[in-house]
Amino acid sequence: MRAAFIGKTLDGHYGNGLSFTETYFAGGDLEYREARRQAKGRWLFRGHVFCTFYDASAPQPRLNGGCWTAVKTSANCYDFYLAGLAPEPPFEDETHDMADRWSAQGWRSEEPSTCTEKPSV
Repeated sequence: MRAAFIGKTLDGHYGNGLSFTETYFAGGDLEYREARRQAKGRWLFRGHVFCTFYDASAPQPRLNGGCWTAVKTSANCYDFYLAGLAPEPPFEDETHDMADRWSAQGWRSEEPSTCTEKPSV
């Protein structure tokens, strides 16, 4: 995930359809934008978990930070799940119904999204 996200900009959408763009800078800073909000903050990794936190001084409505497990579902598509923080397998956030509960889906903005591709065997 570090290689896929850090130094990159991700475009994406939440389960409710709201679109966002988030840039993860190499030094740990981030910039977030969506239709009604924007914020700056910090990213970090805690084991397998990717966390994003936003400055409290951001204009209202404020963004809540969170920690996510990101699962690569195709060449340029990642599903983000609210994460547990177990550092080693089995991860608390890995369950049999993960595909039914992703919080957001994103892709690197400099490449075409592959999120509509169906998995092949």
